[in-house]
Amino acid sequence: MSAVDTEKVEILRAGETHLADVVALAGSRRLDASDPAAAGRDGFLVSDYTLDDYRGRLTTAEHFWVAVKGGEVLGFLLAYSDERLEPEEWLNHRIKTTLGSFLVIKQVCVARGAARKGVASRLYHHVLEQWPASPVIAAVVSEPYNEASSRFHRKLGFEELTHLTPPDGRRRTVWVRRKPRETMLTRSWNWRSTWPGTAASA
Repeated sequence: MSAVDTEKVEILRAGETHLADVVALAGSRRLDASDPAAAGRDGFLVSDYTLDDYRGRLTTAEHFWVAVKGGEVLGFLLAYSDERLEPEEWLNHRIKTTLGSFLVIKQVCVARGAARKGVASRLYHHVLEQWPASPVIAAVVSEPYNEASSRFHRKLGFEELTHLTPPDGRRRTVWVRRKPRETMLTRSWNWRSTWPGTAASA
């Protein structure tokens, strides 16, 4: 796929007809289904979402978008606010105690054949342009190091907020993107010194 082809990609609200492709795409990017040596370089997912999980998020997530070209799902992005967290989301609830309101980018995934063609950026910008109210966060697995995701978030203006280790034992780097005014007000604030339990998980 060329850069010109990417212009023909449509960003659509995910619907029932997209779910089978979303599940297959997510499965192809799972860490346990990938070559460990290539996973960090190319990006991977660890959330073990089922078809029913995605179906439920069709109505509960403020943002569930697919990137489609010629009827083919090339990628998707799932995001929702802190008001729509599930009880078992330990890390996100931990973040809420300090950060307050936010939008969490739960998953972003692009087909291998469409990687590094601007699809993920299109999905992210589609969401960021519609979400001016509060910070946007993304928790990225750091053990093993997800180089592709970390590089991508830094490129889009995200900054490292903290490191936390949820009950699943996989340490995460939490990335945050704030509005320009929020960035200026908090740039000198030492989040690490005020984060509950950060020293224990660092």
